[in-house]
Amino acid sequence: MSVAGNLALIALSVGSLVGIMALVLLASRRCHIEPELQRKIVHVATGAYALTLPITFGDRWPVMVLVAVSILVMLLIRTAPSVAGGLGSVLHSVERRSFGEIYLSLAVGFLFFRSAGAPILYVLPITVVTLSDAAAALVGTAYGRRHFAVEGGSKSLEGAATFFVVTWLAAMILLLLMSGAPRGTVVVLGFLIAAFGALVEAQSWQGLDNLFVPVSIHLLLGGNLDAQPLSLAVVAVGFLALVAALVAFARVLRLTRHAARGFAILIFVILSYSAPQNALLPVTAIGAHLTARLRRPCFSAYPDLDLLAMIAGVGLFWLFVGEYFGRSAIDLFALTLATATVILVGLAAGTSARWLVPVAMVPVCAVLSAVVALNAPQSSWHGSFWPWVIAELAVAGILVLWRPGFFDRWRSPRVFLATMPVPVALFVFKGLLA
Repeated sequence: MSVAGNLALIALSVGSLVGIMALVLLASRRCHIEPELQRKIVHVATGAYALTLPITFGDRWPVMVLVAVSILVMLLIRTAPSVAGGLGSVLHSVERRSFGEIYLSLAVGFLFFRSAGAPILYVLPITVVTLSDAAAALVGTAYGRRHFAVEGGSKSLEGAATFFVVTWLAAMILLLLMSGAPRGTVVVLGFLIAAFGALVEAQSWQGLDNLFVPVSIHLLLGGNLDAQPLSLAVVAVGFLALVAALVAFARVLRLTRHAARGFAILIFVILSYSAPQNALLPVTAIGAHLTARLRRPCFSAYPDLDLLAMIAGVGLFWLFVGEYFGRSAIDLFALTLATATVILVGLAAGTSARWLVPVAMVPVCAVLSAVVALNAPQSSWHGSFWPWVIAELAVAGILVLWRPGFFDRWRSPRVFLATMPVPVALFVFKGLLA
């Protein structure tokens, strides 16, 4: 299809999104539709259209442009007072704070980019986030009686059970139709996807389930699509054991059960997608964060969940950038987490033990060196790595010693903001311009 044709389809797609919202708004004013139902109608319509994108567009770039334009439109709807009181009320009239529509757009773009040649890796996660999420929300709102706390609110066990059942059925149907997996694998893999997806959805907050659920299912499915039922059962047992272990130690670590389950899911996804050594530095960063949180508390309302979201977000960023430009960025992800660990150690040490910052760099560099050495040879396109490591750790060390108060508010976002310039510069100068 020509460029003009693709641009016309993009404009038509965005116009259709706005048109659906206008129709829902009109129907809600005439029929008094509840705010949650309004959101879910738009959610299901958006997800249903997203399922047609592999047929509508033959190239990746139009979908990336469509995602970017859609996010800009939704930000305008969210922030412009004249628009927010009209169309924006369809998405933002619920009591809880949510950015779900933006996260769903990001998920669609990420999955479309990574699923070329394997439609099941796109269709199944989008189907789950479209149907299972909507069914769980509606059942939980109407019939939920047993609730559990999440950040900023609560969810119901009835909704989680609905999510599990709908996902298991959808997964088995789509795996039978769109993959060559034997029936035994379909049943077990469908069960694993349903259980894992239900737990991810239950632990998500502020609409992040629209990003975390499809992306985590995509990564889990991609790593286990050809696995045998016995190995899938081992994966399921290992996942449940990891969750149980972190929940059991939650009180010792002074974590909420919500955060403990979230960290377990994060570690499991990293282990499912990449080699085991790539989970070492995320674990060290989590440990340094827990120590810093106790010794120098920050002003964030949910510091543990902030860290979880930032590690996941930075991981997805490096995964996408690396694959888009054909350069594995797994070593840069490791460098980012190593630097975050040093900053968090410095915050935990405080002004009375500043000497711990350079001391901590030694074991952190040792772990980083081991991770880089164990990763695949194609990850070492960057050549000499250590000048960049030294520059990165020096900047981090100076910042945490000079301005530790900078990290007292919005700690995790600011920590990772400080870690990104040097790895990004390395990727640009060694990966793109070299």
